[in-house]
Amino acid sequence: MAYPNMDRLTRLDPIVALVCVPPILLAVAWLAVLAIAGVTGRDPIWSLQPRNLSEAAAFRDTGAVVRRIDAGEDPNRLGEVRPGPILPNAATLTPVEAAVVSRHPEMVQLLFDLGASLDANAWQRAWCISDDSDVRDSLAAHRPAGAAENCVEP
Repeated sequence: MAYPNMDRLTRLDPIVALVCVPPILLAVAWLAVLAIAGVTGRDPIWSLQPRNLSEAAAFRDTGAVVRRIDAGEDPNRLGEVRPGPILPNAATLTPVEAAVVSRHPEMVQLLFDLGASLDANAWQRAWCISDDSDVRDSLAAHRPAGAAENCVEP
């Protein structure tokens, strides 16, 4: 017995292939990328690695911040933050300032918990570059003597 729609199915084979093959190839390519990432240890999407503690704070990389401080990096030391991730131009910031600029109150608190401290000038600079109320709450809890909350535009 012959099936009446058999000719129609045979004509659809190229169309089915055109629709199915690209997603299958994409899935295979993604699996290859993940396998290579597993072998090399590099993230396939976010390959920008922090060069110093300030960049780790700016990138919101909690693990890198903890590892670097445990390895002896000074949580108050200035570090250069590359242009792009948080600011359009390169900047030299303390880790707390970098966390403030990236609007990450949990990172600000973590840095204080791990020993970061700000003098009155650095605290005021961080306060004035922040417009996030949660970040300002974290800063307010660690306000040093003599630090002013007033921000004057030059």
